[in-house]
Amino acid sequence: MKLRQKLAVVLASAMIITAVPVVTSAASTNSFNKTLSIVADKEITTAQGLNLTVKYDDSAVKTIANGTKDTFFVNATDFKFLNDTNVYTGVEKDGVTITRLSDTQLKVEVKAGTNLTGKELEIAIAGTPSKGTPAIIVDAEDSLATSGKYALSNSEVVTDKVLTATAGDVKNISIDGYGSIADITIEEKAADTLLEKGEVTITLPNSSELNFNSTYKTAQEIEIAANRGLSSASIKATAKYFEDANGKQDSKKLVITLTGNKTASRGSVVLKGIKVEAEDKKADVATGEVKVTVKANGMEDTKLVVANVADFGVKLNVKEEVEVVAGKDGKTVKVTLEESAIDSLNKKQNVYFTVDGAKIDASSLKIVEGAKDIITAAKADDEVELTLDASKLTADAINKVVFEFAVEGKAANTGDIVLKAESRALENDIEVKLGTVKEAVKVEAQPMTVKVGLKGQKGGQVVITETDAEMLPRGEQIIVEVAKDSTKGINVTNATVEAKDVEIKDVKVEDGKIFFTIARTSEEAGSITIKDITVDTDRTVPEGSFDLVIGGKAISKDNTNKVSDSKDAKYFEDAITVADFFVVGTPNTEDNAANGLKKGTGIFKVGEKSYTVNGEAKEMDAAPYIAKSNRVMVPVRYVSDVFGINGNDVLFSNENGGTITIFAGNKVLQVVNGSNIALVNGVRVPMDEKVSIVDGRTYVPVGEMGRLLGVDVEWSNETKTATFSNK
Repeated sequence: MKLRQKLAVVLASAMIITAVPVVTSAASTNSFNKTLSIVADKEITTAQGLNLTVKYDDSAVKTIANGTKDTFFVNATDFKFLNDTNVYTGVEKDGVTITRLSDTQLKVEVKAGTNLTGKELEIAIAGTPSKGTPAIIVDAEDSLATSGKYALSNSEVVTDKVLTATAGDVKNISIDGYGSIADITIEEKAADTLLEKGEVTITLPNSSELNFNSTYKTAQEIEIAANRGLSSASIKATAKYFEDANGKQDSKKLVITLTGNKTASRGSVVLKGIKVEAEDKKADVATGEVKVTVKANGMEDTKLVVANVADFGVKLNVKEEVEVVAGKDGKTVKVTLEESAIDSLNKKQNVYFTVDGAKIDASSLKIVEGAKDIITAAKADDEVELTLDASKLTADAINKVVFEFAVEGKAANTGDIVLKAESRALENDIEVKLGTVKEAVKVEAQPMTVKVGLKGQKGGQVVITETDAEMLPRGEQIIVEVAKDSTKGINVTNATVEAKDVEIKDVKVEDGKIFFTIARTSEEAGSITIKDITVDTDRTVPEGSFDLVIGGKAISKDNTNKVSDSKDAKYFEDAITVADFFVVGTPNTEDNAANGLKKGTGIFKVGEKSYTVNGEAKEMDAAPYIAKSNRVMVPVRYVSDVFGINGNDVLFSNENGGTITIFAGNKVLQVVNGSNIALVNGVRVPMDEKVSIVDGRTYVPVGEMGRLLGVDVEWSNETKTATFSNK
């Protein structure tokens, strides 16, 4: 065993440790090296690294070094030392021998002459605590060490019941049975026990007229709040109906599965928003308290009151739930709003209806029962809201209003469609499920990282997969582009589009958009892959992530296809957004000067292919030379490299016999072979010597190179060296 410059004797333990030594005069300082949480009868292993450290004072260290042997004993109460000779070897190690004499006693011998200067003994504590008040006792009578008692816990040891459950504020649920129960808090008495147990079950009584919501037929991630020691554990919780050995589900029993990282510190988790619904959807739920039983390994079965079913006086029902496909034609639902008693609704307080998970077709609204125009539709913030005019309710009567409207799934919608009624006349908002939205396609993407100010960057992939055959209609287009509300500095110039089990045609890229048409519908679910997306970025693109949008009439009936005159085209009226598809990398600017270039110094010598950058020697394939005009010419590529301008920011084209574009910090430079005119951010700047290309490398006069980059340059005629510096 390695002692890391300490005399380490491995023992292990786990408990909340409070060292309370009982001593008179100290020849050693004794303490535990860490704090652990403990559970009765749960072994503390060597891996947990709990040690009792004994550090002799200078006088004792000198006495031992001068030839005195020291012996003391380590005793235990309500604790049994591990019976393992690999831990308590009884063999001398670096002058120290630890011997296990019994379940509750160790013998520690320090050999005469042992050098303990600047060192301390580490006696690892490994074994099993029992219920009570476990402690470690140093018996140092006739020893150079100090006696003392050291409690392993500042309170009685935790039993096997290490979790507790409590309920938050009781929630009110309408007699229609739909709603959420109170938050349930699961708290640890010992660290990491909640994640170790892993599951919590919440059960409604068999007599209850409520079930847990049907969405829990499959595992659903639920909202949680992690507190104290578990706040950094990255905990996730999923809820699903309990299944027996035969796979039969129980809608009154919910299994919560918790995953996360252990933190070695106690904490709690609050389970939020667990939903319930009526067992019989055609009947009201009896009013009164809703109780559940919470169970988990390491927890006493706990009964909690989590909700109260009350008759709010107003019922909201849908005749039949519908399923709509995202981006396609909607379906009509029939909804009934009915008072349970006269004046349940206030004639001065309107009722407002909104739909979550889909959109309302305002033109389809129809009053089936009730006063004319008692409900109207209006658009607010791009969403349709329905308003019930309470002044049109009949006085001294139980009002019933029946109305119909179509719901349509947006291209990106999936899941439940929920109608919500809000009014000051209602104690709580009322909700009813209208149906579900089914995806027409699923979109999976591999993001693309791009660089600022660079053309022809290629990468990324988007796969559009139908959820069923014929989801992408024949003759309609799919159109893809960078979301305009993200940035205008990224422009798509090309892409490869491939299809499987569906035919496409007319693939083209125009105005930064990818267009293609569905030539034939699929007989089974097909897929379309867009890959090798080629983009140009300009210098205005900010750092961060930017979205890709997928539209066209093949994605949603509310979009348009490309036509000859597309000024009023609505390609993306109802689009699918691929979030954070383009990632603009963050440059390292902490060492840059005000000109946007990296700080540094480069030295170039005429006739030599070696140069230095900040004192570091480097090699190049081109050497500075002196032109016939007696001007010193230096290679653009390598001088640029000194100041952090990499190869991707130095672009060469054959235009005009050789044009070089340099993205240099906050400047864009351009020089042309054989010309003495440079462009700096588009402005013509004359130079005192023409640019030349020699052996494939571009040369610019040394002074002009410094001026173009905005850096200092010094020329030594004696050494024939040019020194470029940027401070």
